[in-house]
Amino acid sequence: MKRLNGRPLTALLAVMLMLTAFLSACSTQEAGSAGAGDGQEAAPAGTKKLLLLKKKEGSGDPVLISHLEKLGYLVMDMSENEFTAQAAKDYAVIYVSDSVNAARVDSGLKDVTAGIVYAKPQLAEAAGLTEPLSYGHLTGEKSVRLVQPKHPLAAGLSGDPAVYAASGRMGYAAPGKEAAVIAAAPGDEKKALVFAYEKGAKGAGGQTLPGRRVFFYMPTGEEENQSEDGWKLLDAAIVWAAQNPKP
Repeated sequence: MKRLNGRPLTALLAVMLMLTAFLSACSTQEAGSAGAGDGQEAAPAGTKKLLLLKKKEGSGDPVLISHLEKLGYLVMDMSENEFTAQAAKDYAVIYVSDSVNAARVDSGLKDVTAGIVYAKPQLAEAAGLTEPLSYGHLTGEKSVRLVQPKHPLAAGLSGDPAVYAASGRMGYAAPGKEAAVIAAAPGDEKKALVFAYEKGAKGAGGQTLPGRRVFFYMPTGEEENQSEDGWKLLDAAIVWAAQNPKP
C-alpha cells in the first residue's frame, strides 16, 4: 500500500490525464461536425453559401464556379432537375446560369427570399422582372454603357467599359419601373444588360419581390471571354444580391 505514494501512483495519474484529453478531443470533433448531417458541406463561420443553378452539363459553368470560389463563396451547384425552392433556403444568394432549361426549373424559384442573380432572360421574365416578351440576345458586342455609375452594382466603373475580351453575345431585357438599370447596350439604352430590384420593390407585373433580384447579361459560354471589368460587374452583382436585407 505504501507504494501508492511512489511510481505506481504517478503512472495512474498519467493514464487519467491521457483519458481526459482523449474524451475532450472527441467532444470537439462531434461539435465541429454538428449541422452537417444534411449532406451539404459545412461552411466556416462567416462564409456565404452560393447556390449555382445550372444545366447538368453546362459548358461554361466550371469557369464560373472557379471564379466564385476565389471570390470567397462556398459554391454548391445543382441541376435544374434536382432543384426545388425548398432547397434554396440555406443559401445567401442564388445564381441562375443561362445554361438551364427554363421549362424545367421549379416555378417556386421566384418566391425564394434569398437574393437571386438571373443570367437566364426567360426566367427573369417568369419571375416578373421584365416586361413580357421584352428580352433577347445581342451579338457582336464587347462593351456596355454604365447608366448609373454611382450604384454599388457599377463596381466603380463608368463610361463604356469593355466587359468582353472579344465581341460576343449578351442577354438583355426591359425591366419594370422600379428597377435600377446599371448597364445597357451602348447604342440602345432601352436594352438593359444589368439591372436590379431592391427587396420589397414592385416587379414589372406589379408583384412585390421577396428578395433582392439582379439581371446579368452573361450567357453560358462567354465566361472565358469576360474581361477584368466584366468580372468586376459580376462580383458586384453577387455581393449586392447576397446582402439581401433581413425581414
